[in-house]
Amino acid sequence: MRSLVLAMLLMIAHAAPALSWWQYAQWGMSSSQIASASAGRATPCRPDVPVCARPPGGVTPTLFVDGITMVGVPASASFSFDGNDQLVQTVVLFPTSDLALVSSLLDGIHGAAVEGSSPRTWRDSRRGTTLTATPAGPGAMLLYRPTVAR
Repeated sequence: MRSLVLAMLLMIAHAAPALSWWQYAQWGMSSSQIASASAGRATPCRPDVPVCARPPGGVTPTLFVDGITMVGVPASASFSFDGNDQLVQTVVLFPTSDLALVSSLLDGIHGAAVEGSSPRTWRDSRRGTTLTATPAGPGAMLLYRPTVAR
């Protein structure tokens, strides 16, 4: 049954009109460029917003967008910037999808995780990104960072 659900989600992901606006964000973009790309949906982070929490070993997010869909799954995203106002981290929170499902989707998109990585980590060489999947309450969190530090 899980395989059927995974297959359906992958099919939806490939059939849907592609990418969310935030997936066009590139490392080094400024907070105003992200806000502009979101057509005003990106708003300042607040302490009561789960995706705005500082991820383990990460940077505290400053902007977030709620109510997005990624690979057919409801999610929210947050964005963190360095001292030069350049994008250095994106967090995607799937509040209702378990880590196993999200990891399976990543295996289908990016291939197998880096061998021996814990938490599970994938590399997207095309975008220069390292993705790390971790549990987040009943859901899952993806942490996107540049593969090469800026």
